[in-house]
Amino acid sequence: MKINRRRFSALAMSLAAFGMSGGPVLAQDDWPADAITVVVAYPAGGGTDTAIRAMTEIVTEELGQPILVQNVGGAGGGVAASQVARENADGYTLLATNSTSITLAPLVQKGLYDMDSFDHVAILGDFQNAIFTGPDQPYNTLDELIETVKSEGRAMTYASQLAIDRLLMHYIAKERDFELRPVPVNGGSGAVQAVLAGDVDVAFSGGSWRPIVEAGDAKSLFAASYDRLKVAPDLTSMKDLEFEFGVTSRISLHAPAGVPAERLEKISAAFGKAVNGEMAQRVGEKRSMDMTFRGYDEAGKLMQQERETYEHILDAVGPETLKGQ
Repeated sequence: MKINRRRFSALAMSLAAFGMSGGPVLAQDDWPADAITVVVAYPAGGGTDTAIRAMTEIVTEELGQPILVQNVGGAGGGVAASQVARENADGYTLLATNSTSITLAPLVQKGLYDMDSFDHVAILGDFQNAIFTGPDQPYNTLDELIETVKSEGRAMTYASQLAIDRLLMHYIAKERDFELRPVPVNGGSGAVQAVLAGDVDVAFSGGSWRPIVEAGDAKSLFAASYDRLKVAPDLTSMKDLEFEFGVTSRISLHAPAGVPAERLEKISAAFGKAVNGEMAQRVGEKRSMDMTFRGYDEAGKLMQQERETYEHILDAVGPETLKGQ
């Protein structure tokens, strides 16, 4: 008969807790007793996946058990989130994703999970979201771009790949009163290609804008975040442009709701050490991600604040603006 190691470990812990094993009572520090799986919500090679893989060695050392990475792409992180939400609340299965798949996606599409489906373990870093354009375009600021499209009597075009970019651009268009036309693209590389080919006026990017801007192949117009970006502190922010809101997406770590707090704190502390390690910081620099750690005591509050921002923007633009896109 095949033995399920996880169930066997759980049974042994229960017996020890009740003094039935003949040995000492098992302490919380003896957890974990098995490997931990981190389900990355995107295919291998992306920013989230690369960052997590840069942390596994230190997390393994800290927790004393192997960290297994499983890539489950699809639906902008929704497939993985739905899968992890159904897992046992024991701390052995975690979700690494873009925070918008938890804070924004459930607001704009029907899914099998919501914010309350998870315990929010940690924030591992911030994507450096910005709007960029081609190097030869005649505008260098948002105001100049708006003047250009209005003078030409046309809609502003943008490369559309995610709910977050659609929400941001609709919000800006409503506040500044111009027409908008999304051009669907496939992922960040598709957005870059559309800009470089001149197929769109602008595109949204979580970090791929930076190397092509530094190479002179594109130019950044403004940060999508409310405050200025860590990797580009001179870039105009949404706050500088006098908008009430900006958008920040994060690398976030979650567990199915109901995991004991002691386990979540232990996981969070291990990832905190890993985020500050040389490998993770090197990945952040290369991928234009701000690898600043926020632990279990802060993660839930930040996720809630992010959700409330999206709720406010949706109230301003109307959820119907995102339907069918």
